[in-house]
Amino acid sequence: MTSKQQEDLDKCFTVFDGSSPEDVSHARQLWSSLSLLPPLESRLVSADIRQRLPVSRPQRSSSAGPKPSAPAPQPPSVSALRQRREEKQRYAAMADQRREILTLLSRQREHRIQKELLSVGFKPKLKLGREKMLNLQKPPDSVTDEELVKQLQ
Repeated sequence: MTSKQQEDLDKCFTVFDGSSPEDVSHARQLWSSLSLLPPLESRLVSADIRQRLPVSRPQRSSSAGPKPSAPAPQPPSVSALRQRREEKQRYAAMADQRREILTLLSRQREHRIQKELLSVGFKPKLKLGREKMLNLQKPPDSVTDEELVKQLQ
């Protein structure tokens, strides 16, 4: 592409109306020097995300020499033991409360079932005729509409 064609393209795509030629040339230089980076989401590789897993190092055999002794594990401190004990007590209390709630719910369910079984014998059995069933199924507005149609005939 020649410089003449490039200038023609620049003129077509960059518009600076009402500005002096000097301002236009400065603005063109500015816009041609800038290049916007794509948003982080559209990049294939991001600088803030580790792209590879750490490389594992080969393990040395134990026969090569004596192993350096690992530091002995420190016994837990008194405050850590106390905190663990309190946490266990809290969880035990929550488990007890859950058990109590479940037993209460099951007892209430059993009482409700017993009451329902007692009342089954006393419940009236519904026997409706065909006309009553039809009237129950129709909304009340449709009945008045039917009466109005009959009056018109």
